[in-house]
Amino acid sequence: MIDVQQHDSQSTALGLQDRPAPGVAGEPAAGNGPLVPPLVTGAEDTVDQAQGAHHRRRWFSGRSGSEDTIQDVDHDTMTLPAQQGPIVRAKAGKAHRGWYAPAATPAPTTTRQAEILNTALIAAPTDDEGVVVGRDRLSNAPVAHDPFTAYEKKTITSPNVVVLGVVGAGKSSLLKTVYVLRPIILRGRRVVIIDKKDRAGEGENAELTRELGTEPFRMVLGGGGTVLNLLDPAILAGDGIAGQYRLLLAVAEEANDGRLLDKWERHALRVAHKATLAATEADGVDPLLEHLVFHLGTHHADFQDFSAAAQERLHQAGLGVRFLFEASLSDELAGLFDGPTSKHVQLASRLTTFDVSQLPEAGPAVSMVMAVANVWLLGTLRNQRNYQTNFIAEEGWSLSQGGTGRLMRSNSKLARGLGLSNIASFHHPADIPRDSPAVAMLKEAQTIHLYRQDRAEDIDMCMTSFGLEAGSREVLANLENGHHLMKIGNRREIHVEHVRSDFEARITNTDEAMIAGPR
Repeated sequence: MIDVQQHDSQSTALGLQDRPAPGVAGEPAAGNGPLVPPLVTGAEDTVDQAQGAHHRRRWFSGRSGSEDTIQDVDHDTMTLPAQQGPIVRAKAGKAHRGWYAPAATPAPTTTRQAEILNTALIAAPTDDEGVVVGRDRLSNAPVAHDPFTAYEKKTITSPNVVVLGVVGAGKSSLLKTVYVLRPIILRGRRVVIIDKKDRAGEGENAELTRELGTEPFRMVLGGGGTVLNLLDPAILAGDGIAGQYRLLLAVAEEANDGRLLDKWERHALRVAHKATLAATEADGVDPLLEHLVFHLGTHHADFQDFSAAAQERLHQAGLGVRFLFEASLSDELAGLFDGPTSKHVQLASRLTTFDVSQLPEAGPAVSMVMAVANVWLLGTLRNQRNYQTNFIAEEGWSLSQGGTGRLMRSNSKLARGLGLSNIASFHHPADIPRDSPAVAMLKEAQTIHLYRQDRAEDIDMCMTSFGLEAGSREVLANLENGHHLMKIGNRREIHVEHVRSDFEARITNTDEAMIAGPR
């Protein structure tokens, strides 16, 4: 070990810099110590031949009073390596003031362990122009992301978003803040919500909608709520006859318990639709569902070129479709589609909420409203292309079946061209049928938020569908409320803690009925 006895700056520079040691040029005497100065005139080198391997060497620098001493080296015993890490200098006063001593005692480590010291190696950085989501639990760095800016930067190839997790894990809070409250303040942004969860007799987004200056569209059976006209001219103007026909087809299939119409029924519906538009235009009135029902099951001029048997079959097919739509005019679905569209229904607002919380779980009502809202929105976007819109379906199970799923799957292909991000929330992904359109939507989404899953089959599907790291399996099963794994495009997933302001925490609280107690 080197024994340094307070060299002045000149002797240190002359005696310890760039001079080869005796025997081995430029090699340190021991461990990480400084290079040993060469032998100068007057130095002595004694070797004790009697003891064999016991050596002592001493060199003196050119100035008197300056000496470096090399301790004895016993080659017959094991010598511990020199201490690693920074060398602590001997000025005790300055060391106490932090000039020389290191801030912490160094510890040996490996390259793998040291990765944590470089936050750039933890995960790919998120979008610096996005909406704040929360904090990265590993690096404590802020996490920000926005589907539209990420798509513009080629980080993702689809603006669609999927949120998965058990009830109560924090999905609704994320949707209300990251995809409603925070982006809606940006220029050229708009949000449309299908609000399914009940909160004190209305949708849980009703208060949020009023806070932002609009009223939700209350969809209730029996009248007194908002009415949506399936044949509204706004849909026709935006998506054309073909788009309106696809909507009618989707609604008919929902009323048919999700079963597809056959080719005869489809042709009968198409002919009746065209006849309805022509007749109402001639009369100078807006087409309504009751006009379509009238033309279904009648003999049209378009049938004249067919045989008598084919004409009768088309007539019978038209009657079958007529019975499906008549359900929308009866007590079963009364008040939803049986009149002109309510005057207050305008999608020009920054936030539009379709409150379907009071509609029955069973039956086609919710899916029908979702289909109408989606097609209506597409028509509006075609006429107003300067907006980027989040379309949020909080209960994505409605997308997993029947004509609505097929319709929204078809419309999702138009999302990029119209500035539309379809955002769907699901509880148990393993319950979605393998042939459902919702499976394709899950795979196409490029922004994934994965909250806690408590079933092995749901975890398995998340791991395989989204290409998660092996270690994420255990994480998914043990995530705390408000925490989730976020995967953007092909990047590695990151553990995110969703952070809310006091106002956001109040407006997104959905536990009032459970914690308020009796009044």
